[in-house]
Amino acid sequence: MRDLIVDWTLRICREKTVDYDVADYPASGPDGMASPGEEGKVVAILAKELSAMGVPFTTHAKVPGRENLLARVGQGRPGYRTLLALLHTDVVPSGAPSAWRFAPFEPFEKEGKLYGRGVLDDKGPLAASFAALAILKKHEDAIPGSFVFGAVGDEEVGVGVGVEHLLERGLIQCTDAVIPDIAGEMREINVAEKGRVVLKVSASGRQAHAMNPAKGVSAIHAMARFLTALERLKLRHEPHRILDAPTINAGLIRGGIAPNAVAADCETTLDIRYLPSQTSAGIREEVQRCADAVGMPGATFTVAIHQDALPCEVPADAPIVQAILRVAPDARVVGSGGGTFAKPLVLAGIQAVGWAPGNEATYHEPNEEIEVAQLTLFAGRLACLALDVCSRPV
Repeated sequence: MRDLIVDWTLRICREKTVDYDVADYPASGPDGMASPGEEGKVVAILAKELSAMGVPFTTHAKVPGRENLLARVGQGRPGYRTLLALLHTDVVPSGAPSAWRFAPFEPFEKEGKLYGRGVLDDKGPLAASFAALAILKKHEDAIPGSFVFGAVGDEEVGVGVGVEHLLERGLIQCTDAVIPDIAGEMREINVAEKGRVVLKVSASGRQAHAMNPAKGVSAIHAMARFLTALERLKLRHEPHRILDAPTINAGLIRGGIAPNAVAADCETTLDIRYLPSQTSAGIREEVQRCADAVGMPGATFTVAIHQDALPCEVPADAPIVQAILRVAPDARVVGSGGGTFAKPLVLAGIQAVGWAPGNEATYHEPNEEIEVAQLTLFAGRLACLALDVCSRPV
């Protein structure tokens, strides 16, 4: 399957499916995107291949152009397990062109590696999982249960047009799920994820002419003081057996209207990954107290929850974990601060874990890469995993 995996990966990575929050890009989308995601371009490629293979599939779109795809092989007999492999078709923006050694959306193979935006996260693993589906189609008579392949959009931002849409419509029916989106070179099984709350912190001051800044109150200066204080903030939490301490990242900031005016407004966006012992409301209150303690005369702060995803966890001895250990005996159970499709599935009552090929070194970074050997090995292991899981009774 090597040549097919390489070909599929390069083809779908050439399609720009950059996801973004339009509020963060008010002027125009990153990487020349006319609208977020546009994941239907990848689905169209996969649909053509599935038709040629004779694999039944369905597509579902809450927003036109952002289609999600579900394909199924196996006999689907009652009483047997169904394994879902769920991958995402969107990618993060490429960022500064100067940070790349090559054009991010002109993927290529060199010396056993694939390079380009999405080859690791998550289009290379998607192509490998697609290859596993093709393998399993040839052995369908040996699968009493079902293997479901999902290529779904809107993972990087999460505005509800991807897996959430499928869950709301009752389109995801499975007993076990694998999310190939954590790297770890197949030596990690991610059973727990931190929660993620996105906070918008707004500073308000008073506008004035730059020739006499003392007449105003700079919201930018107030925000600078807050961010300095935020570095010292230690969020209250109870230690977790797998997950490490909560983290805070100030990822976006904007403020002011012109260089010759004192800025009356400034806003920063915080991405906070939190533990099961914490709540988003409690975190918001702690950040608000931190902001209020800045004590800059004439400046005020408001802190609002913009997005929230709860933490989740699957038992370390869950059937899907034990099944993965049978095909990857050197793997170990871990937790993660990142968010994947496992979270909404677990919160919906499905035992979903992360397990994937590739090294995490270039996740969300320039010069993204993955070894072809990792993808081919994963395709075979995923096929073996499906043959095992989908042959077992519920």
